[in-house]
Amino acid sequence: MPRPGRYWPDTRHADLPRPAHWGDAAACWDADADLFYPEGSPAEVRAATAAAKEICRTCPVKHPCLIDSVQRGERWGVWGGMDENDRARLLQQMRPDRGGADARPSSATAAA
Repeated sequence: MPRPGRYWPDTRHADLPRPAHWGDAAACWDADADLFYPEGSPAEVRAATAAAKEICRTCPVKHPCLIDSVQRGERWGVWGGMDENDRARLLQQMRPDRGGADARPSSATAAA
């Protein structure tokens, strides 16, 4: 067998099973996708978003779903029980300059 290299893929472990993706266990797996990407009047969007969040509420993979959507920069839809506005608020709260979890005290604050 040729040695794996830069342009030759390493297929020695190709027969190993791939780990399951978190989406395989998602509560929304067979739900109507329109609930998670609502369109229409503001009342219709609010109703569909609430229905999607209710599905997410008891989902066993809600947190991996949310993390994945944030890491990918998902701009639309309900992911991990949060719509785009919820995710924007979450990211805003996490920003270091807004006092989020990774915030470091400034030199003026540290000296006080």
